[in-house]
Amino acid sequence: MKAIKYIAIASLLMLTVNSCTLEREEYSEIYPENFFLTETDLTLAVNALYYDFSPGLWGASSVYTADYNGYQTISDLSTDAGWCDWGWESDDLYYQQWTATVGLATQFWNCFSHYNYLSKARNTIRRIEASSVADNVKSVALGEAHALRGWMALYLYDMFGPVPVASDEILDDPETFVYLPRLTEEEYDELMETDLRAAIELLPEQPSARGRMSKGAARMILLKYYMIKGYFDRAETLARDLYGMEGSVYTLQPDYNHVFSKAGIGNNEIILQLPCNVSSTSAVNYVTAEVLPSDYPWGAEKGTGWGIGYLMPWAFYETYDAADIRRQNIKDSYVNTSGVTVDRSGRLAKGALPLKYGVDPDMNGGMSYIDLIIYRYSDVLLTLAECIVRNQGSPTVEAIDLVNRVRTRAGLPGLDATQTGSASAFLDALLLERGHEFYFEGLRRQDLIRFGKYVEYANQRINAANAADAGLGYFTVTDAHNRFPIPQSFIDESKSEIKQNPGY
Repeated sequence: MKAIKYIAIASLLMLTVNSCTLEREEYSEIYPENFFLTETDLTLAVNALYYDFSPGLWGASSVYTADYNGYQTISDLSTDAGWCDWGWESDDLYYQQWTATVGLATQFWNCFSHYNYLSKARNTIRRIEASSVADNVKSVALGEAHALRGWMALYLYDMFGPVPVASDEILDDPETFVYLPRLTEEEYDELMETDLRAAIELLPEQPSARGRMSKGAARMILLKYYMIKGYFDRAETLARDLYGMEGSVYTLQPDYNHVFSKAGIGNNEIILQLPCNVSSTSAVNYVTAEVLPSDYPWGAEKGTGWGIGYLMPWAFYETYDAADIRRQNIKDSYVNTSGVTVDRSGRLAKGALPLKYGVDPDMNGGMSYIDLIIYRYSDVLLTLAECIVRNQGSPTVEAIDLVNRVRTRAGLPGLDATQTGSASAFLDALLLERGHEFYFEGLRRQDLIRFGKYVEYANQRINAANAADAGLGYFTVTDAHNRFPIPQSFIDESKSEIKQNPGY
């Protein structure tokens, strides 16, 4: 399947000849009068919306950058499943010391600033709706734009809760400055339902190219929102819709590690990915470089790491069964390029190497071209099992079988009688199963919050660290830390219309 290419809309200057006189016509700005007139215009406009999710952009530019501004990075490094050996804001993340230093202030500012995307996407949707292009062309473009807006809205809500969103009336009058408050929870529900239900209706089952939106991707985004909100009845219905796509669209691949390999690019377990390719510097997977030690013998000589960055803490690593196939690419030691064994007694003192993505023979320096995976079908199976038990109050045969499919693929036996004896025991086992299945895919924080463990596990880490070194002085955290603080500059600029999250 061909890969999507991210294309930003370029400004153009053209000179036209009139008789013997050169006259300059200005085409450097886009208006409804000179754009959204052809199928190509619509494609360019939608591609511009994809650009904000490009994995290879550094710093504030992308939601899925591999550095501390990235959603998957923040989501895992603030949990028991991820850590970074570089210190600084890495430790602030791991111990949830959001406001202890200025280390994370820039990251939170960069993340919150993406709220302006929601207005940009809404304007694109309205321009497409008003376009004279054929309805069948418009419908696909609209479906993608609605899904992308919903995706960004999910990201922002998961991190900060409701954010400010301009109404159509405000967008129609851009010269009048308005201080926008955050949406209410009910208004945010309506936004998510409106955009993603429209996307589900309009999008095809199979994406037009690897990385583009589809019905399954839109369903997955809305499913994630429902799970965050605790709407488990709605979530079960949506998960069953996705489950019904097995065989025709999605399947559980027989080999877990193949899913994340160069050979596995585009496999049908993947519901949504960010495609990477050598032709675009913005379409690059840097996750491997963030993990890989510089002296690790990794594939071709031109592929190198950045010196032991992201790690899986030993306490979490040791929760894996030794027979678990998913642990094969999590390295507890290695023989370096000088022939010396490196293990937890030395440079791996903080944790193992979570080399989630396989060797890319085309890797160039820190740039790997294996697609960055966002959502997979195994998540559908485990989420459906969770919803069934939450809605019915006890484990059912169906729920147990769904989890056991994932465990069987990992080379493990099914859940035992103790793990399936009650709803609470089942959910405890399921949370651990999700941690093992989705390590370094950016789902751990969301899962721990939903299961009521995010703050509890953080305080266990904090208390242990303070006991080992009283000089650290880490403060224990509360449920307020389930959301990140909104940067004060946004509150000040809004004349306090934007209210801070409770607890900060």
